[in-house]
Amino acid sequence: MRSCQAKLLWILVAVVFVLLIVAAVTGGVYLALRQRQSSATGWQDPIAVVVPDEIAPDFALYPLAGALELETIDAALAGGELETAYSLLVFGIDLSDAQRIGRLLILGRRFAEVEEPERAALVYGQVYDVAVLSSRLNDPARADALLAAGKGWAAVGEQDSALQAFNQVYTIATESPYIQLAHRRDLLTSLEVAYRDLDESEMADRTREQIVRLDREDYRPPAQPVEWPELPLKSEPVSSAQVGELEEARRQAAFEVVDLLGGGVQPAPEELDRLTQALLAEDAAKTALYAEQLAQTTQSGRRVNIHWHRIDWLMLKYQIAMRGLGMSVVPEWEGQVRDIQSALSTAHEDLRFDYEDFVTALPSAALMEPGNYQVRRQVILSGRLGQYPNYPEMQLAERLRDSVNQLIGSGLVEQLYVDWMQEEWGLNFFLSPADAYADAN
Repeated sequence: MRSCQAKLLWILVAVVFVLLIVAAVTGGVYLALRQRQSSATGWQDPIAVVVPDEIAPDFALYPLAGALELETIDAALAGGELETAYSLLVFGIDLSDAQRIGRLLILGRRFAEVEEPERAALVYGQVYDVAVLSSRLNDPARADALLAAGKGWAAVGEQDSALQAFNQVYTIATESPYIQLAHRRDLLTSLEVAYRDLDESEMADRTREQIVRLDREDYRPPAQPVEWPELPLKSEPVSSAQVGELEEARRQAAFEVVDLLGGGVQPAPEELDRLTQALLAEDAAKTALYAEQLAQTTQSGRRVNIHWHRIDWLMLKYQIAMRGLGMSVVPEWEGQVRDIQSALSTAHEDLRFDYEDFVTALPSAALMEPGNYQVRRQVILSGRLGQYPNYPEMQLAERLRDSVNQLIGSGLVEQLYVDWMQEEWGLNFFLSPADAYADAN
């Protein structure tokens, strides 16, 4: 009997010893990743660096004439009008996160091909932000986007940024339970090559160890993702008969200008003025309509929809004011950039408040904190993309962390959460394993 007890004791000691080694290795890897993350380059406002003189108006004006935003971006990319595609991307809010990432990756490669590495690096930074902060991407798509961003950064000589992206892929590949075995192995295999190309032999070796460990494990199907509350976006139209007529008048005026520009003819002042006046009339009608609609409803989901329509229109005004269409269309707005930025900030703040009301009204109280976490990710992402000017970054980041700590404390533990670090150049957002989140703070 004593012999059996002694053997059991030694087995328990051995198990504890192995667990301590695993914990030490995991902690070492995580600290190494965090050290690498701190060296990435800083954030730039994507909209502030638009170059109006390099935008082709005959492409950029197409959405005003009724063309779809995504189709116009694709046409600009196909036609080699890279700055036009960039302007349409950063001012447009109707793209899904996956669509935005896909077009940004194409644009980044094109900028690199024409030897504009700084523009390429800027675009890859936006891919990184969307991949980390988006609550609408699954982990496989998130990892693929980060891997592509890292490779793009590496190709233009941004080694620190590339390492940050690769380290995030490593975190997802080793920590997320939602990735198929074959996909997980593909990610790690690509990472090993990427690390060795950057002479990061330590991380390459660790990645190889993960691949070997994976090959020895029995197959386990990916876990079912935790269900999070779905935040509403822009849905049904917010319009009136008057607004509809004004939109059609603007489309006709824009089409005339586009037609002239496409034929190599500069529009006469009176032809351009028709478009200017059409936009001013549409602005007055929509501003009044959105204010009226918000005053008439207290239903948070309905108000969220109205806010998104208002933000969509204000982003168009912002684009025109910044000459993001490649030409002066409404000179009056060009002198009102700060006022338009202020209106956008107010609209996003109002949107955040109504999102919070929407979350509070969810049928289950257990969904409230997950909903707040989603809201804060969404609002921070809007700020990082330049769509929420002068957003309260630090305040929102601290609230984001509060949400995560609340979730972990309540026992609703997701494997990865968004965290951040304060750097000399600003805040750096990244995904952190839940069991290391408290250590990071």
